[in-house]
Amino acid sequence: MTFIGRRDELSFLQSCYTSKKAQLAVVYGRRRVGKTELLSHFAKDKECVFFAAPSATKEEQLAAFSRQMFAAGAPASKYLRQYADWESALADIVNLPVKSGKRKLVIIDEFPYLVRADNSLPSIIQNLWDHSLKNENVMLVLCGSAMSFIEKDVLSEKSPLYGRATGILKVLPMPYWDAADFFPNYTAADKALSYAVLGGIPHYLAEFDPDESLENNIKQHVLRRGSALYSEVEFLMHQEFREPATYNAILQAVALGATRLNDIAQRTMLQSQAVSAYLKNLIEVNIIEREFPVDAKPVEESKSMRGLYRLSDNFFRFWFAFVAFNRSALEMGDIDGVYQYEIAAKLHDFAAMPFERICADWVRLQNTKRNLPFYANAIGRWWDAKSEIDVIATSKTGECVLAGECKFRSKPVEASVLRDLKEKALRIKGSKKNYILFSLSGYSAELAKLTDEDETLRLVSVEELYSVE
Repeated sequence: MTFIGRRDELSFLQSCYTSKKAQLAVVYGRRRVGKTELLSHFAKDKECVFFAAPSATKEEQLAAFSRQMFAAGAPASKYLRQYADWESALADIVNLPVKSGKRKLVIIDEFPYLVRADNSLPSIIQNLWDHSLKNENVMLVLCGSAMSFIEKDVLSEKSPLYGRATGILKVLPMPYWDAADFFPNYTAADKALSYAVLGGIPHYLAEFDPDESLENNIKQHVLRRGSALYSEVEFLMHQEFREPATYNAILQAVALGATRLNDIAQRTMLQSQAVSAYLKNLIEVNIIEREFPVDAKPVEESKSMRGLYRLSDNFFRFWFAFVAFNRSALEMGDIDGVYQYEIAAKLHDFAAMPFERICADWVRLQNTKRNLPFYANAIGRWWDAKSEIDVIATSKTGECVLAGECKFRSKPVEASVLRDLKEKALRIKGSKKNYILFSLSGYSAELAKLTDEDETLRLVSVEELYSVE
C-alpha cells in the first residue's frame, strides 16, 4: 500500500539524519498511530539496523539485536556469537560499516519492552552517549507506544536520559485531509463520514477498502464478529490498562454525554478522585481530551473550571455508540439489522461533532496560510451557561473574532443560522467580528446572496474542506 501523509514528520527525521551532529531521537505516540510505518518509510532507502524489540527476556532480546547488528556488518560478528550485554552491543554501533556521506542509523522500536526486561538500559545509553556516541556519526532512534513510560522514564528530569535527546517527535493522529487520501474515490461527504467513524489513526483507516462503499466497509470491518476493528477497543484497553472494565465504563459514560467529572462519577458509581486518575491516564494515551472554551484563562484551566471531557478518538466514540450497545445482535450475526436500524438513521447526527473538529482544523490550516481576516492566536470552541459556538478564532488582543457554525445535515443552511450565530457572538468580547458557516448540503439562496452584501461572512462547503493542498 502507498505510504500516505506524514510529510512534516518525515521532514523532521530527515533533518536529524542530515545533521552534522550525532542524533538521539525519541519517537513516541499511542498504539496504532503509525510510528513503525513512519520509521520504516524513513529508513527504506538508508543503511539501517531496524530492531523491533520483542516482549521477551533480556537474553532473547539481546540475541535478536545481535543477529541484526551482525547482519548489518558489525565487525564483532567475526569473533562473537552474540554480544555479552547491552553496553557492548550498543557501543558497537560506532563500528557499523557505512558508505561515505551516510550515517550509522539504528532504530529501536518498542524500546519500553527492552527497559521492562532490563531497567538499567537508560543508564547504559546515557553513559555511552556522554562518553562516545555523541561524538560519532550516529543516529539512534528510540521509539515506543507506552506514552507515559516515554514521558516519565525517558524524557523527564528523573530519567538518566534527560537532556540527551536531540529530537523529540510525538506522533499524533493524521489530520482529516491526510486521512482522506485513504479513500481517493469517495465523495467529500463520505470522506467526512469516514473520518467521523475512524478518525486519523492509520491502522484503522487501512482496514477499510477504498473500493467498497462506506456502508459495506462499516458492515464488513467494524460490525462483523471476527474482524480486526470489531474487537480493537477491547484489545487495546487490555494492552494499555490493568483495569479495562473500569476504563470501559468511564469511556461509555463519556460517549453517552457525561462530560463533567461529577457526571462521569455518578454514571460509573466511582469516587470523583478515582475517576480523575483514570481520566488522566486516558488523556495520556490520546483517547480522551479535556476541552476548555477558547477564552478560558490559565487559572480556570489550572483549577479545572469550565473544562469538559470528550472522546478525542473518533473510532472509540463510534464503537461505544454503535458496537458496544448492539453486541448481542452482532454476536448473532445481525449486521444488516444493526446498520439499518441503529446506525444509518443516526450516522449524520453522530458525525456532527467530528465535523466540528474538521472545520476547526480547516480554520487552523487557513490560519497558517494567512487566509483568515486576521492572525488567530487561539482557535477552538466556545461556550458558557447559555449558549455555545462551534468554532471560534480570536486574535491575541481579543479585538478580532471569527465565529463559526457547522451543520452536517442533509438540507441547505438557512439565513436564520447566521442570525443565531451573530446573536451568540454578542456574548464574545471583540469589536471586529467575522462569521463563517460550514455546511454539508450547501446554503439557501437567501444566505448565498448575503455573501455579496456582507464582507464579514464566508460560506464554506464540504467540498472546499477537502480541496486543501
